[in-house]
Amino acid sequence: MQQPALTYDERDERALLVAEVRRFLAREVRSDVIDREGTIPARVREGAARLGLFGLTIPERWGGGGLSLGAACEVVSEIARVDRSTAIMIGLHAGLGTHGIAAHGSEELKRAWLPKLASGEAIASFCATEASAGSDLTALSTVGTATPSGLRIDGEKSYVTNGGFAGLFTVLLRTPGLGGARACSLVCVPRDTEGVEIGPEEDKLGIRGSSTVTVRFDGAVVPFSHILGDPGGGLDLVHGLLGWGRTLMSAGCVGAARAALDATLAHVATRRQFGRTIGAFGATRAHVAWMAARLHAMETFVRAVGEREARGASIEAPSAIAKVFASEGAFTMADRALQLHGALGFLEPVGVARILRDCRITRIFEGANDVLLVRIGAGRLASSESRDHAPSNASLVALSRRLDASVKEARARFGIGVVGQQLVLQRIATATIALEVGCAAEGDGPVPEHAARLLAEEGHLALDALGRAEADEAAADAIASVLDGSS
Repeated sequence: MQQPALTYDERDERALLVAEVRRFLAREVRSDVIDREGTIPARVREGAARLGLFGLTIPERWGGGGLSLGAACEVVSEIARVDRSTAIMIGLHAGLGTHGIAAHGSEELKRAWLPKLASGEAIASFCATEASAGSDLTALSTVGTATPSGLRIDGEKSYVTNGGFAGLFTVLLRTPGLGGARACSLVCVPRDTEGVEIGPEEDKLGIRGSSTVTVRFDGAVVPFSHILGDPGGGLDLVHGLLGWGRTLMSAGCVGAARAALDATLAHVATRRQFGRTIGAFGATRAHVAWMAARLHAMETFVRAVGEREARGASIEAPSAIAKVFASEGAFTMADRALQLHGALGFLEPVGVARILRDCRITRIFEGANDVLLVRIGAGRLASSESRDHAPSNASLVALSRRLDASVKEARARFGIGVVGQQLVLQRIATATIALEVGCAAEGDGPVPEHAARLLAEEGHLALDALGRAEADEAAADAIASVLDGSS
């Protein structure tokens, strides 16, 4: 996929920033210590603030760096290569935490908060998930009620990233008095607002240094100027903000995948079995080739999403594709890295197990992949638009034609009833992801060519499984009825 070229100054500026970030990480960040102690040390947050990492995407007018989404992704990827918890802290702040304020906040809100958020004096958080409302944001129970003194907020948010030390929370809540019975709004709530209560840190499988808490709102009142955008328009804003959030999270997956490949290359070059290094064996080389091709595909597609955003085009759908592909890819790469390390990889001090644990959550948060696959599939069936770039690789051209035919057949067969055919939608989505990412990854050279071929194969396998969707669903129903005792 052809991308708009950066100017020399832009390339130089990015390279200088990434180099400075690398020096900071080498000097201050110990991922094993962060994982073991379950917290990001204050000196790391302070160092990140001095480096301007909390102001990455905040406009220069408010003291930030004014970087594009693509440039911020490069920084987050570099951080994630060393420590995923720190990358999540920065990425969440730069995306869901501050982008909504910069793009949709009132002048009063921007003036009061963006300089603090840019300097790191305050760190941002985002509150959407509830115990009964994860991927289904329409099930929210947190509510905002208009009062003479402002908007009163009551409810509870779960799994709030950065919540333990955040100074400002952006909260999605129902506001039936502002825009109708089903209306939702995005509202900024300062930590020191009376009625805000922060719960204890969660004990997690991975990203153990990342702060994750429950936040309760018991009659917390904020001015109406703290509402982002139009009252009642919160869900529409969230979908736009998630485009940024998912892209930055995908960049973190790229960094983690790079760390997994780096560790693997170092290990297979020195580990000897049967008289030679294991990197000389064909099976090992096939693993490494797959990892290199997958990383290339992840990098190029995340970069393409950033460039698309820079052109002013919507990234809602591409960011969902990036999130699914990169999170699944990073986890599988970490798993292959552990496998190639053998028993050594299972030992925590080696660090590969930590990469694997840290990658697991990315398949769940900011939209569980199973749910996103259904949405991506539904979007492909509903869309009549052609993709930005037609593939040139012969394998991808064949996949494109077959996918178009499968979409046409599914439309004719199911009509609007396809929304209830989740396996059909997921398999259409898997083929769509393979094709879209393949178009970004294709090019000259062994790695791009291998990436395109592997993605085409994955797309065809998904379409092969499409014909079995109804049979698979019937089998699943039969087994479920036995397990729940209803048969």
